[in-house]
Amino acid sequence: MVQALVETVVVPETWFYRDADAFRALARLAHERLDERGTALPLRILSLPCSTGEEPYTIAMTLLDAGIDAAHMRIDAMDISERSLAVAQRAVYSRNSFRGNAFPFRDAHFTRTEDGWRLAPRIVDAVRFSRANLMQLDATALGIYDFVFCRNVLIYFDRDAQQTALHALNNVLAETGTLFVGPAETGLLMRYGMQSAKIPLAFAFHRAAPAEAQLNGWHTAPLATAAALAMTHSPVPALAPLQVFSAAPFAWPDPVARTPSSDIPQHTPKPYKAASPSQEFAPPHVASPATAARDTLQAAHALADAGRLTEAANAINGYLEQHAPHADAFYLLGVLADASGDTNLARGHYRKALYLDPQHTEALAHLATLLELQGDRNGARLLMERASRAQGAQRG
Repeated sequence: MVQALVETVVVPETWFYRDADAFRALARLAHERLDERGTALPLRILSLPCSTGEEPYTIAMTLLDAGIDAAHMRIDAMDISERSLAVAQRAVYSRNSFRGNAFPFRDAHFTRTEDGWRLAPRIVDAVRFSRANLMQLDATALGIYDFVFCRNVLIYFDRDAQQTALHALNNVLAETGTLFVGPAETGLLMRYGMQSAKIPLAFAFHRAAPAEAQLNGWHTAPLATAAALAMTHSPVPALAPLQVFSAAPFAWPDPVARTPSSDIPQHTPKPYKAASPSQEFAPPHVASPATAARDTLQAAHALADAGRLTEAANAINGYLEQHAPHADAFYLLGVLADASGDTNLARGHYRKALYLDPQHTEALAHLATLLELQGDRNGARLLMERASRAQGAQRG
């Protein structure tokens, strides 16, 4: 009876290379970890909840494509849903599991069949699936993990459940391990006493120094929050990015929103009145507004990924001055403002995105996080309910 209820309420929403920057970061960190300690012990990676398998299989593809031997890794994938686990172990996926517009990984690792795309046995064999409840993890039985992926689930819990889940994740995370969460969950980790790994747009965290950690309870984080530390560029010179496949997470939808610009408040924020963006990242001139939006936002993403947040914001504002308002443009401006510590500006941009697209799931989730951190728990709850309904509508 209990399992039947679980299968009713659990609604998987995932795809390959979702938030691809996390997987790029994983590849680099995995190589660093192996270089530090050698290959006598395999890397241990946990994906929980793993849903229908897209995330752990992406982890396997990423590490194998980055040149890490299967013998040097162990990937455990866990979920409470037996139905989701059965889909994952079958390893045949439909169009819904492939988002964006670039699928070199599908050509490399999948075979087309009558009912979808079948994943190569080499990838399937690299992942071990099992049923587990996040709230009841047994650290003594599982051991510890170098990398833990627990993304886009904590935001749906109430505060007590969040604390229980984060305690459980902390117990299975190695002392120098890395925890990856969803974009809208970074504020929760900071409140729990975790520190950003300072990898732009990867939303990766590790334990704070013992003197700074407060693992027995919640504390109030500064309202510079959410994406702020998660997008901060590391002061340590970054290694050249490894060539891993990406499903183009910033492949923005078409067509461009065409709400009259007179309905939108002035969008150019004062903090971003800086020089024009570098020509290196300037989007090419194109005839189609939809193509122009996509190229501009991809260029802005590249700038943000390089730590050049002001230039990224200028690129988007330059587009908005010449074209119709675009929900994804305002959403990304919100993320950039969040990263710069201007939560009031971020909140305004998220609201503009929702004015243009009331079902914009990411904007709903990010705005909910800001409201939660500012003490408006009821407002945050209502926004997360809207985000959940929007996800369901997208699946339909």
